Amino acid sequence: MAAVATQDHAKLDVFGMHCASCVSRVESALSAVEGVSNASVNLATHSASVDFDPARVNIGQLIDAVDRSGYRAALPATAGERAESHGQDEIARWRRRLIVGTVLLAAIMLLHAVGRGAVVDLLLGTILEFYVGWPFLRGAAKRLRYMSADMDTLVALGTGAAWLQGVVDWARHGHGPTFMDVGMILVFITLGRLLEARAKSRASRAVSGLIDLAPNEASVVDGQDIHQVPVDRVERGQRIIVRPGQRVPLDARVVSGSGEVDESWLSGESLPVEKQPGSQIFAGTINGGAALTAEVLKSAGDTLLARVVELAWQAQASKADVQRLADRVVAWFVPAVLVIALTTLLAWGLAGSDWTMAISSAVAVLIVACPCAMGLATPMAVLVASGRGAASGILIKNAQALETAARLTTVVLDKTGTLTTGRPRVVAVRPLDETTADELLSVAAAAERLSNHPFAKAVVEAAQSRLLWLAEAESLIVEPGAGVRAKIGDNTVLVGSERLLEREKIDGATMTAELQRIREHGQTPLLVARGARLLGAIAVADTIAPQSAAAIAALKALGLDVMLVSGDHATTVGAVAREVGISTVRAQVRPDEKQAIVRQLQAGGKRVAMVGDGINDAPALAAADLGIAIGAGADVAIESADIVLVAADLGGAPRAIRLARAAVQIIKQNLAWAFGYNMLLLPLAAGVVYPWLEIRLPPVAAAAAMAASSVSVVLNSLRLRRVRLD
Repeated sequence: MAAVATQDHAKLDVFGMHCASCVSRVESALSAVEGVSNASVNLATHSASVDFDPARVNIGQLIDAVDRSGYRAALPATAGERAESHGQDEIARWRRRLIVGTVLLAAIMLLHAVGRGAVVDLLLGTILEFYVGWPFLRGAAKRLRYMSADMDTLVALGTGAAWLQGVVDWARHGHGPTFMDVGMILVFITLGRLLEARAKSRASRAVSGLIDLAPNEASVVDGQDIHQVPVDRVERGQRIIVRPGQRVPLDARVVSGSGEVDESWLSGESLPVEKQPGSQIFAGTINGGAALTAEVLKSAGDTLLARVVELAWQAQASKADVQRLADRVVAWFVPAVLVIALTTLLAWGLAGSDWTMAISSAVAVLIVACPCAMGLATPMAVLVASGRGAASGILIKNAQALETAARLTTVVLDKTGTLTTGRPRVVAVRPLDETTADELLSVAAAAERLSNHPFAKAVVEAAQSRLLWLAEAESLIVEPGAGVRAKIGDNTVLVGSERLLEREKIDGATMTAELQRIREHGQTPLLVARGARLLGAIAVADTIAPQSAAAIAALKALGLDVMLVSGDHATTVGAVAREVGISTVRAQVRPDEKQAIVRQLQAGGKRVAMVGDGINDAPALAAADLGIAIGAGADVAIESADIVLVAADLGGAPRAIRLARAAVQIIKQNLAWAFGYNMLLLPLAAGVVYPWLEIRLPPVAAAAAMAASSVSVVLNSLRLRRVRLD
C-alpha cells in the first residue's frame, strides 16, 4: 500500500503585484515547485495560499520561487499587522508620488504656457519619469529579467516611449511637448493607484475592526494579587478579572460574579446577555455590570474571535471559480496587448507615414489596457463581502461558498440546536410500576453522564438538582439516532427511543399513550430500561428559538424550499415544524440517512444547503453543496461547514444568502465592466476608427480611463458594505 503524502499549508505575503497578470505569474512560479499541490494568489489581499508536501519542499523554497518570478514574498505578520502593512504603507507611498507628480506637472504646464524653461522642461520631465514612474520601471525591469510582462511593463513602455519622444523633440526643437503627456499619464495612474489602495483599506476595516475588539492585556488573579499580563501569555485554567466597562480579553467561564455582557459583535443583538457562574464569556465582548472572575478556556490564538478573524482572512484570500476563468484570460492579455501596440506602431508609421501619430497611438494602447480591473473584479467583492459577513456574525470560509450560496434552491435544517435553543431541560418524569421518579432519573443520569448529547446533559442536571446519587457506569455505547447503552453493575441500561428498546426486544407498549401525549406537546420522551425491564420515560423539552419562525419565513421569501430533518420522533418533529412554518418534514433519521437525503435532493437537480450544529450533522454538512453551521455547535460541525453563523441564530442563514447573492451580482458587474472596458477602448486607442470617424484616444485620456477602470471596480465592490441583509 502506497504511503499517503502529508500535506501542509502555508500563507505568504506577496509584494509587488499590481494586476491579474502578476497573480498568474506568481501562481505559476509556486505551482512549478516540486511538492506543491495547489497555489492560489489573491490580488486584493496581496497574499498567496499554498498546499505542499513538507517532505519535498519547505517555506524557504516557496519564498525563493516567488522571488525568482520577479516579486517578493515573506511569511505573513499577524492579521492586524497584515492589514496595516498592505493598507497605510501603500497609501502613503502612492500619496507621496502623487503630490510630487502633480507639482512637477503643474510646473511643466506653466512653462509651456509662458514659452520658457526648455532645460527645466527636460529636467522636470525626467524627474517625473524616473521618480513618479519608478515603481512601474522597476517592476517592468524585474519582469524582463524573468522574461515576463505585466501591467508595469505596459505603463513603463508607454511612459518611456512618451519620454523618449519628448527628449528627441527637445533635442530638435528646444522643447518636448510629450513631457506633459508623461506627467499627466503618471499622475492619472498614480491617482488611480492611491484611490484603489484607499478603497481596499476601507474594505478590510470590518475584519481589522474585529481584531481591535480584544484587549492586549488581561487582569490575571495570582493568589491575593492581580497582575496585568499580555493576553498571549495567559494560559488555560488561569483566572482573570473583568471589571465593569472592560472588554473580555479571552474566552472564559464565569466562576464568580454576575452581570450583563454586551455580545453585539457576536450575535448582532444590542441587548446585553445575563451572565452568572457557569456562563461562558467571549473575547471582545464588553462587561457592563459587576466585576466577573472567570477561568480562561482558550488561549489568545484559539478564542472564538481569533478564529473568526483568521477564517475571514482565509476567505478573503480564496478564489472563486469565476475568477479562475478571468485569470486564464489575463494570462494571454498582456502579451496580446504588446502585439497590438507593436502592430499599431507599424501600421501608422509605415502605412500612414505618420510616426508621431504612430507613437501616440501605441502609447495609448499600452496605457489603456487594464488587467488590473480584471484581477480585482472578484477578490475585491469577496474581500468586502467576507468583511461585511464577519462584522455581522456570518463567517464565510471561502469565495466558493459565496458562489454556491447565491445559487441555492433548497435548505435542509436540523432541529435540535438549529431551530431550537439546543438547551433542553427535563420537564416531566414518568415512572412505571414500582419504580420511583428519583430511581428512574438516577438510573438514566448514571448512564447519560458519559454522553455529551444535550439531552444527556439535561437529564444529568435534573438528577443533580435533586441531589440524587449516581452509580458509576463502566462503559457507554452511543447508538446514533436512537440513544445510549451503558453497563452499570450487572445490568445494561438503555436510554433513548422505542427503536433502541425494540432492538433488545423490550416491550414499551404500556407507555404508548403517555409517549403520544408527551410528543403532542412538542416534547421528546426518553425511555429508560434496566436489564429487560422498562422503568419509565423522561420528558425533555427543547424550546424553539425565538428567531426561528422569522428565519424560516425569510428563507421562503428568498424563493428557497425548506425541509426539516431530525432524528427525533415524527410527532415531536411535526409539532416543531408546524410552529415555525415548515411543511416538508423527515423524522427519525439517523446521521447517515441525513446525508442520504441530501444526496437524493442533489440527484434531483437541487442545490442544497444543510444547516446544523451537532456531531451527527457533520456528514450531511460535508455532503451538501453548502454547509452552514451554528457557531455554538460542535467543532466537527463547524469544521465541516462552509459558512458559520457565529451566534446561535438561524436568522444568520437568510442574511448570508442575501449577502452571497449581492456579492455574486457585484462580481458579474465587475467582470462585465472590466472586459467590456477593454473591448471598447483598445480599438479606439489603436486608432481603428480614426480613418472614418476621426475619433481616437490620446495617451492622457487613456491614462485617465485606465485609472477610472480599476477604481470603478473597487468602488462598485464597496457597495456591498451598504447592502441590506435583513
